[in-house]
Amino acid sequence: MKWIYSLKSRVTIAILLMVLFVSVFVKNMLDEENVTDLTTSCSTIYQDRLLPESYIYHLSDFLNKKQRLIDNCEDGTEFNAFQSSNEGFNAEIDSILVDFEATYLTQEEAEALTDLKSNIQALYSVENAMQHEDDNRGDFQSARERSNELIAEASTNLQQLSDIQLTVGKQVNDDSKRIMAGSSILTRFETAILLVLGLVINALIFGVVSSRSKIRQRPNWN
Repeated sequence: MKWIYSLKSRVTIAILLMVLFVSVFVKNMLDEENVTDLTTSCSTIYQDRLLPESYIYHLSDFLNKKQRLIDNCEDGTEFNAFQSSNEGFNAEIDSILVDFEATYLTQEEAEALTDLKSNIQALYSVENAMQHEDDNRGDFQSARERSNELIAEASTNLQQLSDIQLTVGKQVNDDSKRIMAGSSILTRFETAILLVLGLVINALIFGVVSSRSKIRQRPNWN
């Protein structure tokens, strides 16, 4: 019977060790997945949230510069004198819009960006008309007022995009916290399993040793 008890103990220990191995393996797989998700979240925060926020800032800056330039002009002749600077602003704006479109966009962002591009294109058309208003100050003033309206609408679009960055950025941050919390729970669970299995294996080993000692002592009792 001694060998049977010993065999059962060994089988039990083997099963427990297998459980330990499987739990550690699963934990490592989940940790790897969590690390991947966390890396993706960090990349998303930088590429799709921080960069767009910088694009929004620069677009707003260039629109303000354009508005100051237009407000300082009284007719087409004065406006044409600053045409080189204005074309430089337009080139910068177009380049930023291309970079902005290359980032990941939610549906709400895509709609706001489409409206922004539409307002900017309309602004370009008004500016093109302003170049030819050399003698008619009344028409130039009307075009200038329209340009200010379009810049205001574009600024509203930029504010919408900025608000979206904050909302989506918070969601990404919450996802990162959830991933970290899940990893912490798994680590505690793994530690608990190790402690329990360690205690059980320790008890089984000492049980086998104690049983063998008692069996060896029985002949002396007779």
